[in-house]
Amino acid sequence: MVFVNSERTIKSLTKALQILRAIGEAPEGASIAQLSRTLGIPKGTLVPFLRTMAREGLVLAHDGRGYTLGPRLLELASNFHRQVKLRDAARPYLEELAATSGEVAHLCVLSEGEMVYIDRVETRRVVQVGSRVGGRCPVHCTGVGKAFLAFLPEVQLRQVVTRAGLTRYTPRTLTTLPALLEELRRTRERGYSLDRAEHDPEVRCVGAPVFNHQGDVIASISVAGPAYRMSAARMRRVAPLVVATGRKISRALGYTGSHDVGSGGAT
Repeated sequence: MVFVNSERTIKSLTKALQILRAIGEAPEGASIAQLSRTLGIPKGTLVPFLRTMAREGLVLAHDGRGYTLGPRLLELASNFHRQVKLRDAARPYLEELAATSGEVAHLCVLSEGEMVYIDRVETRRVVQVGSRVGGRCPVHCTGVGKAFLAFLPEVQLRQVVTRAGLTRYTPRTLTTLPALLEELRRTRERGYSLDRAEHDPEVRCVGAPVFNHQGDVIASISVAGPAYRMSAARMRRVAPLVVATGRKISRALGYTGSHDVGSGGAT
């Protein structure tokens, strides 16, 4: 087992952020010598940081002008603003969904092959699921993950699944691509996804996609509750609420299409 020195990792991250901040505050970019003087960091220490950040697109190297901030930062800023807008648009509908379903409501986005919780609305029930904002969950065996995957173009869907893998978490987890693709086909037909204790044996979920104004799936939502409360019959009752909420959020983002609940049941 390998242990990571967390203190060293935090110090390295802090130093990288200090370098980025110093470059951003320089009107025309900053040379290694200027950064060394400003930050009190030896040139030899700065070079590996700058090379790594340049490789990641966080900074750009210019002959004779040193370094300026890179395009990757614009992408990250754009993602931040988009997620804030998405969360703000979705929040009142998530609150309504949690109140009407009686279970925790989630909003998630895809990031590096996993779903990331960007919002969560709790209920007054004593027993609730243990998710958290900023936490991650798999794409292939969760309500939010399958709701997102089902509405991706197939090429992109396969790329995401190949990258993420099909790890078995419970006896109910789908661990072969043909089985997962069939489940996603049924999800598209129904308009909603089901997690039948596939990631956590004590949790069941119903999920639905969220689309932007161009008709692209950009997020997913879910209602999640303890397995003993979320019977198949209750999941069928909750499904229209989840789909309707996904539709409301999508329309708030400019989406004009429709993905209605089909005739399939929560089996």
